[in-house]
Amino acid sequence: MGNSAENLKSAADFIADGHTPMMAQYHALKARYPDCLLFYRMGDFYELFFDDAVRAAEILDITLTKRGKSAGEEIPMAGVPFHAYEPYLAKLIRAGCKVAVCEQTETPEEAKKRAKENKGQTALVNRDVIRVVTQGTLTEDTLLDARENNYLAAVAEVGGQFGLAWLELSTGEFLVQAVFGKGLGAAMARISASEILIPDRFRERPELYSQLAMVQDKLTVQPAASFDAQNAQKRLENIFEVGTLAAFGAFSRAEVAAAGTLIDYVERTQIGKLPYLAAPRQVSSNGVMDIDPATRRSLELARTMTGEKRGSLLLCIDRTVTGAGARHMQARLSAPLTDLPAIQKRLDEVEAFYETPRLREDMRAALRDTPDMERAVARLTVGRGGPRDLCVIRDGLKQAETIRAMMVMDNNPALKDLSSELHQQPGTQALADRLRAALKDEAPALARDGGFIREGFSTELDRFRSLQGESKRLIAALESKYKAFTGIDALKITFNNVLGFFIEVPAKKADPMLVKNGD
Repeated sequence: MGNSAENLKSAADFIADGHTPMMAQYHALKARYPDCLLFYRMGDFYELFFDDAVRAAEILDITLTKRGKSAGEEIPMAGVPFHAYEPYLAKLIRAGCKVAVCEQTETPEEAKKRAKENKGQTALVNRDVIRVVTQGTLTEDTLLDARENNYLAAVAEVGGQFGLAWLELSTGEFLVQAVFGKGLGAAMARISASEILIPDRFRERPELYSQLAMVQDKLTVQPAASFDAQNAQKRLENIFEVGTLAAFGAFSRAEVAAAGTLIDYVERTQIGKLPYLAAPRQVSSNGVMDIDPATRRSLELARTMTGEKRGSLLLCIDRTVTGAGARHMQARLSAPLTDLPAIQKRLDEVEAFYETPRLREDMRAALRDTPDMERAVARLTVGRGGPRDLCVIRDGLKQAETIRAMMVMDNNPALKDLSSELHQQPGTQALADRLRAALKDEAPALARDGGFIREGFSTELDRFRSLQGESKRLIAALESKYKAFTGIDALKITFNNVLGFFIEVPAKKADPMLVKNGD
């Protein structure tokens, strides 16, 4: 995925081989992402060509067609509509595919202008890959299960020591752990990552590869150079803007290498758009119980032995009312504590709610109205969010303050740490106030749908809205006038981007009008 530009053929090279300019552009982009299906944007569709088209058509059960020939070779083609591509993308990802999404980076008008200014250039619209979608790098709600984590993990080995790192791109959670002996398989089973990065040299070590036998379908092999500990440390220090990682914990070089590999992979798949990530948090190998994969499967903690949720211990006891709560509960159930003080603290918190039914019911009611802020923030930071995500932040901040006030009022010492975690940072209230002032109660998922800013928030926007409303009234009045003049009740004044405004009448009424006007 994401091959270096060095030694790769350019579009000009493919044109010299006899390909059309568009197919040359396609081949040059595809050469950079040979292990991905390439979603190549053409107008209102993402098109797939050649072997990609054949494979996608089979998985998606869509029509496989042909688009002529290029360099004497027939071009198999299949496509999905760009405005409704996510269900198709989800199906491909579930089938184990990686997808490189290629967008038009200029309009046809801009392409023509560029070609005119640079005589001899083709007016082909420029395109580039804006994102690579893999099982472990999903952020959209439509591609994720709200009640399950979607971890991306990496395993590194430095000097005979193993380090494990995993993150949740849709929430920003980032964790690392040292792994000893045969604990790698148990750790991987506990995390249940959707995608696991390993260095290519692991395949040459049967004793190590055997510990990953149960997750073979989730492995993404990377060059060993990607796991360099020194480069990883610099990468992490730059990302988190610290002079040393010691502020986050005493990480081993293997842990650093694994964490840095994750950052590198995320940057490459998101094409430089790194989402919000919390500082890496170290998980103590002694703090949670190691359960080997076979035992975990037999216990049916989160899944039954047949891989179903129904019938698992988790589904039997899960009474959470939010997606974030469900994810947290699954993580806790998958990693039973072994540290006595931590166990006692957790039991004290549970007891505080158990012995105060009114607080428990009020808290559950407040949580039901609490949206999933973690995932909304992640989408916004990578440019995939929209007005609805801003509403999630607004409403979530309000509910967080309500929940904190409940715990403070209860004044139970066992809940002091929980209420402190919800204490708002400087500027948070100002952000919440601004979002409340700017956004309507309900907002669309996409900004292009408009209509989500409150009247009165922006004088300039209100002025444009007034002009828009007046224009609609003028057009409606003109339409009524023409209907009366022609006697055609079905007459309409319509607009499109090609013709602008025009008058539309039924075909059977058009000829009499032309004759009348000709007379």
